[in-house]
Amino acid sequence: MSAPNPRAAEMAEYLDDRLHMTHYDETTFARALLLVSELHGIDAIARHCGVSGEAMRRQLNGTRPLYFDSVLGVMRALGIQLRVVLA
Repeated sequence: MSAPNPRAAEMAEYLDDRLHMTHYDETTFARALLLVSELHGIDAIARHCGVSGEAMRRQLNGTRPLYFDSVLGVMRALGIQLRVVLA
């Protein structure tokens, strides 16, 4: 995606909140990624990641394995980054 996403800060905050949930798991984060991807245009995000929209949906809804490179690809397509910080 060439243009910056004007809603990137909102999406980043939403995803960060999911990561800080008490009962956080992979499925929770994947579904959160699915939600923001759907809101932003999952077909464009899937193209950015080199997969079909349906394949991306299956990865993010838990019916197919979700790989870390897919997570990073979705985040790049959304214009946000995953960061590691001291807790």
